[in-house]
Amino acid sequence: MRRKKSRAQLTKCKSRRELENATKAVKVTMKIFDGISSPFGRTERDVAHEIRSMAKSLGAGLAFQPIVASGSSSGYVHHRPSSKMVREDEPVIFDIGFKTGCQCSDVTRMHTPNNERDRKLLKDVLSIQRKCIAMARPGTTLKEINDEFRRLMRLKRYRVRHSIGHGLGSVVHERVKGPLQPGMVITIEPGVYFRKKRGCRVEDMVLITRGKPRVLTKSIVFKPSRPRQKQH
Repeated sequence: MRRKKSRAQLTKCKSRRELENATKAVKVTMKIFDGISSPFGRTERDVAHEIRSMAKSLGAGLAFQPIVASGSSSGYVHHRPSSKMVREDEPVIFDIGFKTGCQCSDVTRMHTPNNERDRKLLKDVLSIQRKCIAMARPGTTLKEINDEFRRLMRLKRYRVRHSIGHGLGSVVHERVKGPLQPGMVITIEPGVYFRKKRGCRVEDMVLITRGKPRVLTKSIVFKPSRPRQKQH
């Protein structure tokens, strides 16, 4: 999730302990995505409240306030959950992050309705994300990845409304300066937005290694249409 530009701290290579805590934060995120009750027929605000309650029950802090953006609200990068009802026939962005042991997670997943327009939008976003993740290797800069992101967006005639990602660590938004190095954790989060209409964003956490990038959040799959039980 992108935050306002400020004097954010620089991201750094994680110690073994920090990587363990980052992994714990990812596991909390997975449990919450897997445990959210069906959001349909409920308000965005109610779903966000459930996410906060689940985090508290798991002993995790919030890295930022949960984003639940449905229908036309998904056309905005940072939407505050409202009293709008979440509908299954509309796109829904779920952007959540938690903090364990002073390390944050930041993950975005989509509910995409079964229509050609929204399926194509998701397909394009995932295609752009795969190409950008493949670039996340030592020696490459985040600026270079962002430049490629902008190029791919232009090819598909989408407007760029935020950068491709950011560093992640003790705070949810860290600056990345210079070439990527093994042990850094960044996010890759392409998004397409049509204001007052619809949007699509997918965000994953990527660990820079000596070889291929490792997607820490690869196993997080969110299927909100599936009946779910609330965790107690």
